[in-house]
Amino acid sequence: MAEAIVSSTVSKVADLLFGKVIKEINHIRSCTENVEKFKAEVEKLKDVRGKVQQQIEIANSKGDNLITGVEEWVKKANTEISKAEEFLNEEANAKKTCFKIGLCGNWHTLYHYALGDIITAIEDESKQIIGIYGIGGVGKTTLAMEVSAKVKHLFVAVAFTTVSQTVSVEKIKNDIGDATKRIMKGEKILIILDDVWEMVDLEKLCIPCGINHMNCKILLTSRSEYVCEKMNAHKICVNALPKKEAWILFKRVVGEEVERETDLKQVAMKVAEECGGLPLFLNAIGNALNHKSIQDWDKALTRLQQHAPTRVDPEIGKAFTRLKLSYDFLDNEARLCFLLCSMFPEDEKILLEDLVLYAVGLAKFHGLKSMEDARQRVEDAVNILTSSCLLLKLDNKEYTKMHDVVRDVALLIASESDGKNKFWVEAGKGLTEWLPRKNELESYTGISLMNNKIIKLPNYELHLPHLDIFLIKMNDELPMFSDELIRGMKEVKGNKSLHDISILAEMQDLEILILDNTKIKEIPQEIGQLVNLRRLSAIHCENLYHVAPGVISKLWRLEELMIGFMWVLEGIYECIVEIMSLSNLTYLALHVPRFDVIPKGFNPRKPKGFYIQIGGSLEKFYPAANLKRRHLVIMTDSVEITFLKLLKQLTESSHCAELNSIKNLNNILPQLYHEGFNELEHMELHDCPNVSCLVDTANWDQFQSSKHLGEGRIKDKFFGKLKHLSLEGLDSLEALWKCPDQYISLSNLVTLQIIGCPQGLVNLQEFRIEKCNSLKEVIWDGDEETSNSETEHSEYIVFPSLAKIKLHDLPRLEMFYSGHCTIKYPSLVNVRIFECEIMKMWGPGIHETPKLKFVVSEFSNVQLDGLDATINYAVNKIYEAEQKKGVIRVV
Repeated sequence: MAEAIVSSTVSKVADLLFGKVIKEINHIRSCTENVEKFKAEVEKLKDVRGKVQQQIEIANSKGDNLITGVEEWVKKANTEISKAEEFLNEEANAKKTCFKIGLCGNWHTLYHYALGDIITAIEDESKQIIGIYGIGGVGKTTLAMEVSAKVKHLFVAVAFTTVSQTVSVEKIKNDIGDATKRIMKGEKILIILDDVWEMVDLEKLCIPCGINHMNCKILLTSRSEYVCEKMNAHKICVNALPKKEAWILFKRVVGEEVERETDLKQVAMKVAEECGGLPLFLNAIGNALNHKSIQDWDKALTRLQQHAPTRVDPEIGKAFTRLKLSYDFLDNEARLCFLLCSMFPEDEKILLEDLVLYAVGLAKFHGLKSMEDARQRVEDAVNILTSSCLLLKLDNKEYTKMHDVVRDVALLIASESDGKNKFWVEAGKGLTEWLPRKNELESYTGISLMNNKIIKLPNYELHLPHLDIFLIKMNDELPMFSDELIRGMKEVKGNKSLHDISILAEMQDLEILILDNTKIKEIPQEIGQLVNLRRLSAIHCENLYHVAPGVISKLWRLEELMIGFMWVLEGIYECIVEIMSLSNLTYLALHVPRFDVIPKGFNPRKPKGFYIQIGGSLEKFYPAANLKRRHLVIMTDSVEITFLKLLKQLTESSHCAELNSIKNLNNILPQLYHEGFNELEHMELHDCPNVSCLVDTANWDQFQSSKHLGEGRIKDKFFGKLKHLSLEGLDSLEALWKCPDQYISLSNLVTLQIIGCPQGLVNLQEFRIEKCNSLKEVIWDGDEETSNSETEHSEYIVFPSLAKIKLHDLPRLEMFYSGHCTIKYPSLVNVRIFECEIMKMWGPGIHETPKLKFVVSEFSNVQLDGLDATINYAVNKIYEAEQKKGVIRVV
């Protein structure tokens, strides 16, 4: 009986510690009540421990044997009580603040006091629109994303879009288009509208809402309470942090050593006060002053206490004073990148490669050795700006983004520059014409009119003697530049509307020449005089039909070449021969219409990176932003591999291979590969009618002793680096591989997509995946760009013979299938799920499992009985049990 009491009490305390208490910390609103319950359970455990310890002492005094495991239980009870008391002490301190930092010792997320209110409102079925409002820099977007992460399990999908000051209905529709369709199908969707400046018409955005669409929840962020009211939102105010909380956050940024030096602490606390309780400024200024001397801190405080510029909005003025301080601590290259980022439209994702081109083109990087050197220096500068909270960190490392408050400050800095980098920016303002006065912009070095709708430009000369960068891309109906307008731009390095580029030969110092999307008809002999060119790009030039002989070979310093050839282009073969002679070439993006224009001696391993597309239209030629990757695309319809040796060279050196419509391809290895897939990370194999498997080693002994495998053994497992695999339209596919399983490794596989392979899975009886640390879903439905069509979601998938599924030790697996097709498993009788800690559902679509009675896991066997007992229900129950797994192991 005593043992039963002990077990029950320990389990209950541990359950509270790791279950309810954690949950209530996340939902701060009802923490007090649960903490009191928790205290009571801890006291019960202490009482039981005391009684057990007393019995142990009595038994020892009598010389009796102890029951097996009793002493071990006391040790564990002591550990749990220590953890509990530590938690209660931290909780007592945390109660004094309105947000939680590191409440359980190893948490690093800032739990804002408003978090619980927002989650409660989202969970409330009667509330459809929730509005978070507060001043710029208070952390509204961060809070919205935190909420999204915590409530996503309540929804089939979460869609995010940034609205901004200049509303682009088309952009918003593109961002959330798939989500709105799914709302109409009755699916539960959360839409986040970030940075809303004025009331938006949800109907114009095609967002279904109202009493007939309560399956749609909308979370919006705005600086204006009035906007939230106009949109009938349930309002939640996000205030600046109070003094104590701001100091805690500031200390976390600058380091705890600030507490140990009395003089420094006094100055630091005043600096923190000047940040106004806004996380954006606390982080930016804290990072700027980290590890600085007391003299630097004193100077910073003096500057922060000075008055802001009076001619600007007070909010921007305060931000200017605070962020200009961070800017002044930057080196010159970081400052340049910071100001260049301000030239992009508000809330725009900024491609780092654009910053590289602008920095090199402006000759602002001194002592530049190569394009790769410039790329590394831009990356370093962006990392510095990100760590200083002057740029935002995105999941895709090829892009960055600037907070709108930071951008306002950057534009103010640029407009008041000393003349080296003085920018005039009207990007993304919806302009239809640009007609400045002749001398209005004479002091500026940069002008940005990106992302407008300009149809009218000056037909007169502007006085722009210092202009060296003029950004006007993303204006779809832009007229040609007049000669008068060009005459005033003495320092600008190019013009997108040029038809004849021979006049560029006069620019002997030109290092970057980008002719993309222009109407040029040829690359003439004169371009060969540009011997300092590091990069030449001519893609999506529909009228380009001729490259003059000898031009490419004269550009001996060329490091990066991007060129797309039309079917009618003259001299393709000869031009590629010249490309092969470029000794400094590190990256090649090449589009050719067919195999036979590629010379036999072509060596794809020579450049560090390439993007080679054979066949297909120029419109589909989009070289990757990552210039270190090797990417092969074959799009020619119904091609036969007549150049097998060349194709082998290309595929074996590629990180990514997209192979389409190759008629006489039967397998990938050994037909295209000799040594496995040593470099391949992404493969798409589409519409190849004779492919029966990827790896075919029917004569395995002979294959294994092949000279290509090195002394009769396999050097590397096949698919070892493969992350993404897509198989579509393979009519003859029978199996993924025909070789011993020990030679296959899918340890890095993240996505697997199989579509339209009628023979492929008909005979599949058992499906087992174990120890794939990167796998997020078993069957991939594609990303939002590839899975938006109505037809895809109306189809169904059948696994006619599949009887057993085992998923084991998949720490990142979220679900079996992410799409919305109906999947039928008519023979499935056994599903086993072990150590898939974050898997909460099988998939959002319909899953028919008529013969499945149980789903088995390490800690529970879930019976499927009744209308509601679906496989999704079972997986969710297993997930709940998994959350207690760590507790049971501890106890």
